[in-house]
Amino acid sequence: MARLRMMSVRFSSEVTMAELPKFRGAVIAAAGVENDLFHNHQHEGFAYRYPLVQYRIMGGRASLVALNEGIEQMQQLLGGDFLMRPVTFGNRCEQVRIEEMRINEFELSLLETPIRYHISHWLPFNQDNYRLWQRLSSVEERVSMLNKVLVGNLISFAKGVGLQLEGRVEAGVDYSTITERFVRFKGQHLVALQADFTTNLFLPRGIALGKGVALNKGIVTSARP
Repeated sequence: MARLRMMSVRFSSEVTMAELPKFRGAVIAAAGVENDLFHNHQHEGFAYRYPLVQYRIMGGRASLVALNEGIEQMQQLLGGDFLMRPVTFGNRCEQVRIEEMRINEFELSLLETPIRYHISHWLPFNQDNYRLWQRLSSVEERVSMLNKVLVGNLISFAKGVGLQLEGRVEAGVDYSTITERFVRFKGQHLVALQADFTTNLFLPRGIALGKGVALNKGIVTSARP
């Protein structure tokens, strides 16, 4: 079992997916490149770890989510001059104000009874793996591949937030709920899925799984009844 602290901040400014990287750049500049939790890069290159500061769109507004030690860096950002100066959103600049802020704490653990969730904008594949997934001849094979990817995403999240797993993570995607669309991400054409799934790992609503979680991908919410 591990405790997860989660802070979400929604700002007043509207933002599109195309503008979100610009917003991220403005936040990184305000926080300072030495605060690597905002950009996940170190002197030797990219830091392969679960992002503890994430850039989101909530209700069409620019938003930030911070986990565990990312919260302290977020509070330093908001306590500085970030809210005092214009922020760049694509071709426009405007001063932002906080519209809503929440801090919650959760206990993460493996459960006896799995819970059903929904995941949106999930990027489970790179281009090569997507071609492999398309070539699979049966639903069972496709589901098996998705389930393996999802379990890997769940384990990466758990390790990234300091959860020592004492048991096996299990997960299952409900294939009948899958919808897909193509997106461009870091210069690649990838498929983004929406789907319901079950897992025996407790997940706070609003955490993210898979590729691109720092930029509004793989958001987990409650599944609709």
